[in-house]
Amino acid sequence: MKQNRPIIYLNHVKNSNEDISILYFKSNDAIVSRIAKNSWIVWSVEHKAYKVKNTAQTIGLLKDLFYDIADVSTKYFEASIKNNTKSISIGSATYFKGVLEPASKLACITLVPYKNEENRWIVVKYNNKARINKILVKNKYAQWNKDLHLFVINPKVKEIALFLNSVTNCLKIRLHNELEIRDYRIMQILFEQAYVKGVYFKSCPIEYLQYMVLKGYSINTITTYYYFLLRFINSFKHDKINRINEFNSEIINTYHQNMMAEKSCSEQTINQSINAIKYYYSNILGKNIEINQVIRPKLGRKLPKVWNKEEIQQIFNAVTNVKHKALLYLVYGSGLRIGEALNLKIEHIDSNRMLINVCKAKGKKDRSTIMGETTLITLREYYKKYKPKDYLFEGQFGGKYSSCSAGKILANAIAKSKVPKRGGLHSLRHSFATHLLESGTDLRYIQVLLGHNSSKTTEIYTHVSNKNLRLIKSPLDDITL
Repeated sequence: MKQNRPIIYLNHVKNSNEDISILYFKSNDAIVSRIAKNSWIVWSVEHKAYKVKNTAQTIGLLKDLFYDIADVSTKYFEASIKNNTKSISIGSATYFKGVLEPASKLACITLVPYKNEENRWIVVKYNNKARINKILVKNKYAQWNKDLHLFVINPKVKEIALFLNSVTNCLKIRLHNELEIRDYRIMQILFEQAYVKGVYFKSCPIEYLQYMVLKGYSINTITTYYYFLLRFINSFKHDKINRINEFNSEIINTYHQNMMAEKSCSEQTINQSINAIKYYYSNILGKNIEINQVIRPKLGRKLPKVWNKEEIQQIFNAVTNVKHKALLYLVYGSGLRIGEALNLKIEHIDSNRMLINVCKAKGKKDRSTIMGETTLITLREYYKKYKPKDYLFEGQFGGKYSSCSAGKILANAIAKSKVPKRGGLHSLRHSFATHLLESGTDLRYIQVLLGHNSSKTTEIYTHVSNKNLRLIKSPLDDITL
């Protein structure tokens, strides 16, 4: 046998029900692609490997089929499956690489809408010019615009979809805030661009995405639900979507039990997955399966992580950029979610009443929250220097500032200040609520400022605040030692 070629090991299994040869090999896309084109090779659920009916011609046929890409070995043909599997180190650890493998990208581009009196284009903007130029020059769906000195795309839906399909294998695509995509196929491409699309990759049914959009769900909810259903249907790589649609609660329970066995999956993650899958079977398929019998893990109670006021001061002192300061001041000083802060527009700042008007927050609710003097002074300084046009915080190419960039601001400040890392931007919101409670603010007012529906959600901060705990005397101090 030639060196460095994949090897397919055959194992003979004969019993009263069947006489088959099982194919064992390490994960290999070329082999799997070849198998997919030959219906006489099928997947065995029992053996978790491919199998063929055993005849006098089987070995010869397999050697002919794979002659150019792999060697077929009969070394373990009459060996027991257990010993065979152990000998060649195959099974779930090597055969299955995992679900939804992340695709590696060369660089990132942003699609920005552009129009003048004569033309409408989608402009491609990016930083890594040398690398991306080579890709776009060869792309037949992007053209160089001499007037703009940029690559542009025809804004027709078909052209956008063709362009995305041609570059998402190597480029990460971001959309400018003002570019609104309503075509569900394009949305599907964008949602799935992060993953390697192998032979058995299955996209989420387009109806699932369409239903959530029409229901007016937030992009965060759609993204979460889409991911978990995508992971679910691709976990059953050898089952087509029609077969998956017939699954019952027992299979779904087993799937989530396997997820729970993975250390990286928390109880909250499992519950999100259950919600996404339940939503699909109930609302899209209209199935009357006993979905409510899906076992939900009991959620543990985790207290929010907060910094004390001295640590907050150290973090803020480590920030020198006025734009970065203004953003962090808003999140902490007004108790905003990062999405709420990035959605703010200039007119949402009410400097006369010292309030911030938060529009269409979580649950599509509007509310007002406080704004401190320090925040206002910093915002004015920031506005004079940066002069944002629409959104209060705008990105490099205009439009809304990205949450990823905002997270890096805080991460860099924490590293520079050497304050213990106790979370991300949302921990600033937790700190806001905790510090208000410790300063004597009524819990009901804190609930309104945070935009919580239920007071029970806000009550968790009573378990974090050390205001009353410090007044309790340890019984050890009453003992003479």
